[in-house]
Amino acid sequence: MKALHLRLSVCALCLSLLQMQVAQAAKDSISVRAYVNDTCIIADEPFFVPAAAPQEGDAQNTAKFLPLLGLVVGKLAELFINHEIQSRANQYKSGAVRKDTRYAVTEQMNLYRADFTPSPSLSINAKLGCMTIVAGNFKPGETDCTAAYIPKELAKDSVNLPQEKWHSTRTDESIENQLRRADICMDGKARAVYEARFEFSSDATAYRLKDAGYRIETLLTADKPAVTRTTLYTLKISNPSATDQQEVISSAWVNIGAVKAGSHSEGGGGKEVPWLRVPPLSVEARRNYEEKTKVHQEVTAEIQALQRAHTRNLRQLAGLDQRIAKAGKDILPGLKQERTRIAVQDQTQSAELDARTAEYQDLPRTALEFMPVTIEVGVTETESEKKAQLALAEIVGSNSDLVASAVGNAATGLLSKTAANSDLQLEPQGSELAGDFERARAGYYDALIADKSASAGAASDESQRDLLASKNKYNDARRALGLEQIN
Repeated sequence: MKALHLRLSVCALCLSLLQMQVAQAAKDSISVRAYVNDTCIIADEPFFVPAAAPQEGDAQNTAKFLPLLGLVVGKLAELFINHEIQSRANQYKSGAVRKDTRYAVTEQMNLYRADFTPSPSLSINAKLGCMTIVAGNFKPGETDCTAAYIPKELAKDSVNLPQEKWHSTRTDESIENQLRRADICMDGKARAVYEARFEFSSDATAYRLKDAGYRIETLLTADKPAVTRTTLYTLKISNPSATDQQEVISSAWVNIGAVKAGSHSEGGGGKEVPWLRVPPLSVEARRNYEEKTKVHQEVTAEIQALQRAHTRNLRQLAGLDQRIAKAGKDILPGLKQERTRIAVQDQTQSAELDARTAEYQDLPRTALEFMPVTIEVGVTETESEKKAQLALAEIVGSNSDLVASAVGNAATGLLSKTAANSDLQLEPQGSELAGDFERARAGYYDALIADKSASAGAASDESQRDLLASKNKYNDARRALGLEQIN
């Protein structure tokens, strides 16, 4: 009998241990994934308006809501298939990993984008619009759940109401259904979803993250419903490296304060964060951009120089016309001769402008992306506001991309901190060098066009000297950016 009881006890103990292992395995399988798109997956979910034949008196309403239909249908393929960035969950191997933080590391993406309409232009990748962080169990990668998504169909009684009073007729308002729109397929319930918008300054040289809402069904570091955690999520942009230790070129964060299981927010909360410098285009990326867009840049530079020359010609012709109208017989022939020369020069340059414009139209103009980076996302849940401040202070203290005027505000309430040398602008920034480069290039092509149009003799000698001086200045600007010299 004792042996039987012993066997039963052992079986019960084994069963208990097995259940604990299963529970632990389920807990360990929780993944954190990050997605970066031009709009938010949850906060910016659009209403779906089925196309219907307009009835009498409804033509205006139909015209008003049809664009929403295009927004849903047109954006899905572009936004969530081509530009989704999915993370490798919990694989970040930096020595600075915190025990109260869950990490996700995105695959490489390009920080800058080059467009060619109407002319070559380089800017921050437009897909940096919103960051969505999802925690939970995910279905296998090959799973496609977009067909199961139930759109947010606009109720008919909402059509004539202000947009803030719209409501949907769909029966599934779950976060899992909303995620299916982006082909994010959950295995069970999502534990948490956080969103933050990228907010850029008007000149695109500074940015910050803005809370766009969250849904926290279960905390990542505690299973008890009543437990409260102060939560912040961070983003680090790093240069790719062959090793696990990468150079962090920018960090941003959102502190949403104290939350617990069941906490929901529509966004707009969190504490204000300072502006951060946008990482400038690296030397290698600049060189790659100039190499791949060399022909576009040269043709565009000549087009712009010819346009400026045409403006100068018109101004000179107008001035000569005024002088000719008042000139005496002794200088009238000379003025007319000069007017004829400028008019012929303008016609020649206008013909060349038309040819260069047609040449540019024939060049390939598919957008290109440059400067690959790795984005690491972390969700930190701490037991107190003080620990959250310490965690945030680590970010602020090691951050070299804070705009100098915001350093004091960033450190207030965290730890005593003085402005470090890295917070101050002691050398020209990448954007300033790029501005000098563009001005030097414009000066060089202006001198080139002037030299081509110059007459023989003293004028030609002067134009060649100007061309040489402007070329030297242009080469100096190219050298500052690490670019090859022109001959």
